Amino acid sequence: MTMWDELFRPLEQIDFVPATNIVKKDDEFAVVLAVPGYTEDQLSLSIDDNVLEIRAQGAASTDNEVYLRREIRQLPFRYRVELPERAQVDQISAELKAGLLTVRIPLQGKKVIPVKIHSVDTTKSLQA
Repeated sequence: MTMWDELFRPLEQIDFVPATNIVKKDDEFAVVLAVPGYTEDQLSLSIDDNVLEIRAQGAASTDNEVYLRREIRQLPFRYRVELPERAQVDQISAELKAGLLTVRIPLQGKKVIPVKIHSVDTTKSLQA
């Protein structure tokens, strides 16, 4: 495919990924996708091998509508993000509000491993 062909291929063939924000807080992080016009029925979430996958089905087109200009489209997409080891995957929640899909992933508390420091007298070994 030439560069010219690439520029003028139909929009449906272009890989679509919605605008995304990933926000990290101490106890959770959130993935926020801009999905205006999509319904809950069109969106699905799954987790496999600590990877969150968000998929969307495109909107069904109606044959009886004639568009003079069409810029708003609901294309199918697949978005994947690797979750941190501390993610509590069994407590993930999602909310679709005002065209934003917000997926909240709670994090387990940080593991603190105590380290004991032993002092060594190096002056004795230097005198030898």
